[in-house]
Amino acid sequence: MKKFLLMMVCLFSMLTVTAQTKVTWSMELGLGMSTWMGKDANGSNPLFNPKVGVGIDVPLTGLVSFQTGLSWVSKGASYKENGTDITVDQNYFEMPLLAAFHVGTACKFDMVFTAGPYLALGVNGKVSHEIDDVTTSWGTFDDVKAQSWNGLKRFDAGLQGGVALDFPKWTVGLDGEFGLCKIASGAAPRNLAFFFTVGYKF
Repeated sequence: MKKFLLMMVCLFSMLTVTAQTKVTWSMELGLGMSTWMGKDANGSNPLFNPKVGVGIDVPLTGLVSFQTGLSWVSKGASYKENGTDITVDQNYFEMPLLAAFHVGTACKFDMVFTAGPYLALGVNGKVSHEIDDVTTSWGTFDDVKAQSWNGLKRFDAGLQGGVALDFPKWTVGLDGEFGLCKIASGAAPRNLAFFFTVGYKF
């Protein structure tokens, strides 16, 4: 985890030096829905989840820029198993690596289309089992032999795409994240999430 965070700090520093004053920093808040996808995701139901982070936009040409940042993102799903209601919360530090295409409009904002990969590292979370109004819980990424639970994989990666309205000081957008890695060993689903976001630019 320390190596992952150090890599992101180095990347931000390099981009800031390269782009000098052209870099735009922003704070972003989001709310959305997450679930699991794939043939092993049968019966999973979506959860409402938050997203918060900082981002930077580095112009490459007049129409194209590179966007990255660091976000705390909550994902997961719920399902039923043998009469038990199970909810799995997965919290990640996430770094997108996006190409952004800026399309001007007649109004005072741009439409921005983004696409590219993301990298994520699981930091914490909670698995809750509820049966007959009795709830037990444990860490999402921990091995719990007493509950026959093998912790989920901490590393995740996938593809992210979105569209946003870019005003002088604000952005409003919709992002979709499609996981390419199984969340656990063996037969396991992948993450799927959509977020409505609002950002403030510094």
